[in-house]
Amino acid sequence: MNDMRILSCELPEDIMKAKWAGDFPFAVRLIDARVAQSDCPAALRERLLLERTRLERLPGEYVYTRAEALAEMRRLIPDFTEAELDALDLEGATDWLYIGGERRYFADFQWTLLKMKPELGARAGRPQLNTGIIPDWIAELQEKEESGRRLRLRAELRVADESFTPGETYTVHLPIPAAAAQVEDIRLERFSHTPLSIAPEDAAQRTVCFRETLAENTTFFVEYSWTCRLRFFDADHPPKPGVFYPNAAPPRAEDLEELPPHVSFSPYLRALAEELGRGANGPLDLARRYYDYITQNIRYSYLRAYLQIDHLADYTALNRKGDCGAQALVFISLCRMSGIPARWQSGLYAEPGDPGSHDWAQFYTQEYGWLFADCSFGGAGRRRGDEGRRRFYFGNLDPYRMIANRAYQAPLDPPKRFLRKDPFDNQRGECETSSRALAVPDLRTNLTVLSCEEV
Repeated sequence: MNDMRILSCELPEDIMKAKWAGDFPFAVRLIDARVAQSDCPAALRERLLLERTRLERLPGEYVYTRAEALAEMRRLIPDFTEAELDALDLEGATDWLYIGGERRYFADFQWTLLKMKPELGARAGRPQLNTGIIPDWIAELQEKEESGRRLRLRAELRVADESFTPGETYTVHLPIPAAAAQVEDIRLERFSHTPLSIAPEDAAQRTVCFRETLAENTTFFVEYSWTCRLRFFDADHPPKPGVFYPNAAPPRAEDLEELPPHVSFSPYLRALAEELGRGANGPLDLARRYYDYITQNIRYSYLRAYLQIDHLADYTALNRKGDCGAQALVFISLCRMSGIPARWQSGLYAEPGDPGSHDWAQFYTQEYGWLFADCSFGGAGRRRGDEGRRRFYFGNLDPYRMIANRAYQAPLDPPKRFLRKDPFDNQRGECETSSRALAVPDLRTNLTVLSCEEV
């Protein structure tokens, strides 16, 4: 069930009508009736069973009624008006759906608004200031041309007490650093339990796996360290040809291919690529045009789980909103369909005191080899009025990155038996028992940057 390519299969029309009308119980009844038919094709049965799981999870992502959404915004901004919420709805700035005939708002809709609308953030006392370590890092790399950081981090996963069953066997996958263009000297320092297995450094999605029968609830953790070293690429004044990251794996056939459902060469994306690419002067200029379009036109927005979106690159480009991973998938799709090899990287943004999940992209040119594109951090520069920061993240990264995933939609090692809470990527860990997968509400995760040193 973790093969998400089946999402490219459309649903029967009656099920789609029931789903988007918000009549989830009837949609499930329709699915069950179709699956029970002896002549239901295997591919359709697989798609329907996956949809049933999606429908079970979807209501939990839309938790606010309209009245509650308005109250939540007034909690953050006391003078916020209903007319403002109406205007934001019409603008497409809020995410909502109908459940049981009632409009329900996405659980993180308010934080999206404060992030994508600087004026709302300022009214809520959360202005988007161009401060922190990023401006200092950009200045450092531009001055030194090559620099990096050595970091040590502790990642934890614990089953929520209300979801814990004494005597049950738990299988846990925690992400750990993988080999990558900018990564050196990976060390696995400490484990909470004896690992069942440790995936090799070149794993597509690298983890340490634990399997323990627990009489009492306990925290699984791993501590690891690594060095992230980067070179400055001046896209405004490209240097003489030369490979920037010699230890990066060479391009592969799949770096130019679609990966259903989310890396897609849809008619709309093809038309967009053609429009943006007219008159481009080679692959570097073409990739820059794609990056500029995304960072200047696609607003940052928290999204429901990627499992709940059928074609994420297309969704993001059409709605012109999306989070870091969604923006990276648009960039990757545009590059690949234009003959520019492009890859996924993800794991953590490991800033001391503020680590969190993050995704970005790589792209390849003959002149320079693999370079980076972080559309999300570039877009943040635009929101903050910092054009230098926006331009920096085309070709460059900061060193506060833990790369666990070198490919999108890749299996874990050893593979999971049940549907992953995130079947596409792995940044905070996965857990299952002998009988079921544990979802996001069942788990508690924590990240702590233990040290950070300049190298």
